[in-house]
Amino acid sequence: MTQLLRSPWSADFDALLNEASSSLVICAPFIGRGPCDRIQRRIAELASPGFQLTVLTDLSRDNMLSGVTDVTALSDVAKAWPASTIWFLPSLHAKVYVADRRRAIITSGNLTDSGLSRNFEYGVLFDDANDVRTITDDVLAYAALGSPINSVQLDAFAVVVRELREMRQAAERTLKNSIRREFDRRLRDVDDEILRVRAAGRTAHAIFAATILHLLDRRPMSTVEINRAVQRVHPDLCDDSIDRVIDGQHFGKKWKHGVRTAQAFLRRRGDVYLEDRLWRVA
Repeated sequence: MTQLLRSPWSADFDALLNEASSSLVICAPFIGRGPCDRIQRRIAELASPGFQLTVLTDLSRDNMLSGVTDVTALSDVAKAWPASTIWFLPSLHAKVYVADRRRAIITSGNLTDSGLSRNFEYGVLFDDANDVRTITDDVLAYAALGSPINSVQLDAFAVVVRELREMRQAAERTLKNSIRREFDRRLRDVDDEILRVRAAGRTAHAIFAATILHLLDRRPMSTVEINRAVQRVHPDLCDDSIDRVIDGQHFGKKWKHGVRTAQAFLRRRGDVYLEDRLWRVA
């Protein structure tokens, strides 16, 4: 059975939380303080000790700096539930919420106060077991393309975001080029640190290989199509405008070489093959 959800849908979200006794999957590019506090209160009241919380979001620098995603609130959630896993995927746009693999909401609404209560959003509630299982598996497959983020890294991001906001305000109040240059330099440093966290100890080769398998599992693709799709999934790792070296690894201008290397590796391992100029899963 499906049920249509109209704005405001905060009561529907609370009802979903009430259904979550063993697991909760949150997938939204923007996540605010209010909903995070809401989740913590509900879970504390209803959940079992082994409760599994999975959060997939977009911790891009601009999202954190603008405040549409509250990195401090996410850190508080991670600390409250050590079994939780928070994933960072820059190209995320889906908004999906699943309780106990029994009920799922797919909606246009982000997990913010505005998304829940003020914006005009629209969504659908699913409670068919097969549908919810498929929805959950698809979201977790998206998460696997991203990078896990722990509370220590989230706290570090929160400190940097506060510093950048203060620097930006100072830069906006003055015409001094030195302050603006320092702000720009700090932004570049933050981009490097976010990229380091995104890599999460994995090589670009490993990230690209996993992404290629994910893409080809849906349909065969040419090399050009694979390149375009990988860049859409990982825009921060495939930036044509800059070549960053993070912990000895190149990210940026040389990304196509990395994708080709990953394709060749998967072919040698027997995971993919080329037929009629299209790459396919073996």
